[in-house]
Amino acid sequence: MSSIYEIKARIKSVESTEKMTKTMKLVSTSKMHQTQSRLYKIEGFAEKCRQAMGMVVSDISGEECPLMAKREIQKTCYVLFVGNRGLCGAYNTDVVKYLYSLIACEEKEYCTVICGRWSGEYGPAKKLNVLRLFGDMEDVPSQEKTTELSAFLKELYISGQADRIVLVYQKRAALSQRPRQLQLLPIEATEEGAAGEFIFEPDKLSLVNTITSMYVDSTVATTLLEAKVSEHFARMTAMTNAIDNADELLHELNLTLNRTRQAKITTEISEIVGGANALRNGE
Repeated sequence: MSSIYEIKARIKSVESTEKMTKTMKLVSTSKMHQTQSRLYKIEGFAEKCRQAMGMVVSDISGEECPLMAKREIQKTCYVLFVGNRGLCGAYNTDVVKYLYSLIACEEKEYCTVICGRWSGEYGPAKKLNVLRLFGDMEDVPSQEKTTELSAFLKELYISGQADRIVLVYQKRAALSQRPRQLQLLPIEATEEGAAGEFIFEPDKLSLVNTITSMYVDSTVATTLLEAKVSEHFARMTAMTNAIDNADELLHELNLTLNRTRQAKITTEISEIVGGANALRNGE
């Protein structure tokens, strides 16, 4: 049986760990709310971009709009969104495994663009054909970072370095997250309305190029924010579980401490009584 000193030292250690996990949970909760607030603001704009794009691109060819140009797929670029650190359950490993499953089915050449420090630091990036690592993404992404990522992906596609760009990320659904993929480029035309009903200024092609570029920007921003919301939620859930486990362990350690203390007191009383009886018998 452990000594009282050892049990108290372990209790102190668990209490320190619990304080740290509670702090991390509060930080993750705050970051999740900030990111979620930004996501709500941009989701409406992204949806309007998609609707507007569907109204004007129906009869536009890929030669006129570079972001809609469809080519024979010789090389696919997967954009992987991971967290900046661990301590978020299976969030990072699940999305990396999902990417591996997509690559396993890939018959053509591929490359990856990784957003987040975790993958570069802990190994998965070393096993992938990484074209670029955006390791400086904030926990609450700024517009500058999303614009930088979007501009890089557009240039990657227009220059012909990739014939298809697919976003791979975790999307929060109810109380869980699930990995998913979303084709970013080439843009798939949708039918949202009849283009002939509108008058375009200065001209339709200029409008199409502007709207498609805005659509890519808003889609990248929305995806990055959704991935970050899922990451913060996963870390918040992991810290909640850690706090519950710490509480349970503290309860068990306190019971053990009380039992050990009681056993020690009982032993001391028995020794005192035994000593007194020995003295009495000696007299």
